[in-house]
Amino acid sequence: MQRSTGKWGVAFFFIAAFCGACGKGPQAETAASVDVPRTGLMVAANFQQFSGKPWAATTNVTLPQGSQRILLEPRGTRRLPSQSLLDLRVSRTVGFTQGRVELLLDVLNVLNDTAYESITTDNLFSATFGQPTLYIDPRRVMLSVRMNLGR
Repeated sequence: MQRSTGKWGVAFFFIAAFCGACGKGPQAETAASVDVPRTGLMVAANFQQFSGKPWAATTNVTLPQGSQRILLEPRGTRRLPSQSLLDLRVSRTVGFTQGRVELLLDVLNVLNDTAYESITTDNLFSATFGQPTLYIDPRRVMLSVRMNLGR
């Protein structure tokens, strides 16, 4: 992980990882934030890139001892789609005598990536083989208020 802070209040970090043994493959994350001078605004961005999870076609074979699932392809022959997620935040803190209030605006999945994270079945002979079932959340906007009534 690398971190740096510039003279204009910019903070930045970058992380890159590869986990072939755990099946996640290459992934990277970078984030930056900046205090906008004379506005009281903090602007931040976070970008994450993930390769899709590996999978392989299987089938079920019925034996006298019971049903057995077997691989028809080597592990990792297929992959789910990659994901690219960009999140943005704009915030402003307002102080008063009893504490402070922070107003936050978050935009998640700015790129509106529609990758899926799971499939119905990996059974090659099923009618729903390889069909997506679970998608990442679409773009969304959140407005929130954080209150600190302490010191």
